[in-house]
Amino acid sequence: MRPFAIPNPNDRFLFYENAYALRSRNSVTRDLFLSLKFQNEKQLGRYFSLGWRRLTRVWREDPPNCFVLVPSRKKAGPKPYHAAWHLRERLLQGGNIREDTSLRKVSKDIQSEKRFEDRFFHAKKAFEFIKSDRIIEGLHVLLVDDIFTTGASLNEIARLFKLRGARKVTCVVCLLSGVIESNGCSSQG
Repeated sequence: MRPFAIPNPNDRFLFYENAYALRSRNSVTRDLFLSLKFQNEKQLGRYFSLGWRRLTRVWREDPPNCFVLVPSRKKAGPKPYHAAWHLRERLLQGGNIREDTSLRKVSKDIQSEKRFEDRFFHAKKAFEFIKSDRIIEGLHVLLVDDIFTTGASLNEIARLFKLRGARKVTCVVCLLSGVIESNGCSSQG
């Protein structure tokens, strides 16, 4: 299983340089992923992170200095397991990349419950840094998320890191759920 580049949508300004997915959505992966995400099926996390090591070839010339697991909840609640947790563990153990935990979700709203257009407005107010002492300036930051539907959250988080001086932002997701249409515009698919 090979990771693949997610085409850049041309219906908005992008703050990240590249985005990669480890899987794309079909009827089987969709159902498996929903079990992982909403029923805390941790073993499925291994399946969705297969092939992650091949990404190190992509960034061989400019490896990330740190990675950020995109927060999905304002605080720990009934869903203590993040769908990309297994990928996080692989990056810590085998990727020699430190984790940055300075980003928090401040919105109580759930992105997946939003309409396509509303996701972009929600993402603008959903995240903030809680630790101002972290040095981000000049770093290559890797954003790790469970799913890419519209890319609104990843793009907004990339914008925040660029404002703090990140030199480069790359995104990796376990599942590409959205679609980049032939006209270059994104849709929920």
